[in-house]
Amino acid sequence: MPALETELAAERAHLDASREALRRMRERAEDLFATGDQVAGDPFAAETLGRTLARRIADLADNPDTPLFFGRLDIEKHEYHVGRRHVTDTAGEPMVLDWRAPLSRRFYQASAADPQDVDVRRRFGFVKGELTSFEDEHLGRGEEQGTSQILLDEIERPRVGPMRDIVATIQPEQDALVRAEIDESVCVQGAPGTGNPNPGI
Repeated sequence: MPALETELAAERAHLDASREALRRMRERAEDLFATGDQVAGDPFAAETLGRTLARRIADLADNPDTPLFFGRLDIEKHEYHVGRRHVTDTAGEPMVLDWRAPLSRRFYQASAADPQDVDVRRRFGFVKGELTSFEDEHLGRGEEQGTSQILLDEIERPRVGPMRDIVATIQPEQDALVRAEIDESVCVQGAPGTGNPNPGI
């Protein structure tokens, strides 16, 4: 049990460091926004840059009640935290991978039968942004735990207030649809909120 507490403490420390890195990224964008009207004396370029930076600042807003990452991939002795947006340290190294990044696809698609070089897939449990637990699947050893309790808890959480982030609960079939090429036509039927990935059902 002490080993689990040590790991949980390390993950909480990574979450705190990631939030600090996100704050620095936002401050950098705000500094650029503040000087954007000085771009080469060109009003059009300044306006375009200003709009772009305003969107960037909004995208980098942190909500302490929402986790920055919901999973982790261990691949060839490297750890990759997967979350809603990318976060980098001062050297530009990723602290959190955007769930849409190509490498993040393995979080949704890897399995014991096809581990895709993933040694361990970790899912995190959160309560109001506080990291409370984790579950590991040792896919590299051919171990798959079945249905994750953390995943079930998230799916079954009451749907009140604004629509919550669903990227932590995407299933392999849904991931394939989300990443389908733009020129492919896809018909998905099902009641709102069911996430039914099977056309015609």
